[in-house]
Amino acid sequence: MNNTIEITVPEHLQNERLDVILTRLIDLIPSRSFAAKLIANKQVLVDNKQVRSSYKPKELQKISIDLSFIDAINSEPIGEKIDLDILFEDNDLIIINKPAGMVVHPGAGVHSGTLVNAILAHCGVTLPSLGLPSRAGIVHRLDRDTSGVMVVAKSQIALTNLSKQFADHSQTRIYHTLIYGNILPARGKIETWHGRDPKNRIKYSVQPEGKGKKAILSYNKLNTFMDNKISLVECQLYTGRTHQIRVQLSNIGHGILGDALYTNSTNELNSDKELKALINKNAQRHMLHAVHLGFKHPVTNVEMSFQSPYPQDFNNLLLLLEAKGKKF
Repeated sequence: MNNTIEITVPEHLQNERLDVILTRLIDLIPSRSFAAKLIANKQVLVDNKQVRSSYKPKELQKISIDLSFIDAINSEPIGEKIDLDILFEDNDLIIINKPAGMVVHPGAGVHSGTLVNAILAHCGVTLPSLGLPSRAGIVHRLDRDTSGVMVVAKSQIALTNLSKQFADHSQTRIYHTLIYGNILPARGKIETWHGRDPKNRIKYSVQPEGKGKKAILSYNKLNTFMDNKISLVECQLYTGRTHQIRVQLSNIGHGILGDALYTNSTNELNSDKELKALINKNAQRHMLHAVHLGFKHPVTNVEMSFQSPYPQDFNNLLLLLEAKGKKF
């Protein structure tokens, strides 16, 4: 293989899965799913032989990794002229109203059309990063199909300071979402342990106590529709785990409308074919929107607050539900 590195399996990692070993030993490989892609693409060999992700190498076996695929993903992203909805901008940061469908930064299988590509073209300069160039300027992320307000750092001091605010949870993040059912009590707090789903590696799930990372949110029911079959809920995040709101609400029986990964709409609406048809037609993505972001400016220390109005698809579905009657 060209452009390869070679590692030797250490004693303490022998009999671990190959994808686990790669993520433990190579910083450029951020996850097991990323490692699995490299292995499936025949860019990883063990003693010059092709093996599966589940293969468990022995101590002192040689693992060779072709870095060309990694380099393509983690190389400096290129600016692309993509329209942005800018809520605020100064020399240190930019506040974006991200549309649903836009990936935040390049990654495995996505090399263009991301928010990072758009920001680079808009700013015309290289953005700071704390690690991978593909995540330049990125302080926090929204899922591809989650819409709403985001902050991106334009200076190193902003990236460092904002990253600290998100790490210590001193910022404020509020989301609105449409969920199945009438969540009770109307106000509450959800605290769980969060990690990858052992049965499906592209999903996350609530873990046994002490396993994974702590996930905390509070919620407030704002309205209900269609005889309590649908609720509009406000969620405030105190931690920022991947898919956190989607996982925690689904876990208590209130999956988000349009969420094909975590919610089975057939089970939720098996007795209401009309409502099911309305949702299937009008919820083409999960109905989750980041409505508010608050933090201290990383340079001036001034409190800042930004709001994002509902996007058209979210607002249209709300209007349709209201037209069919609401109850609270």
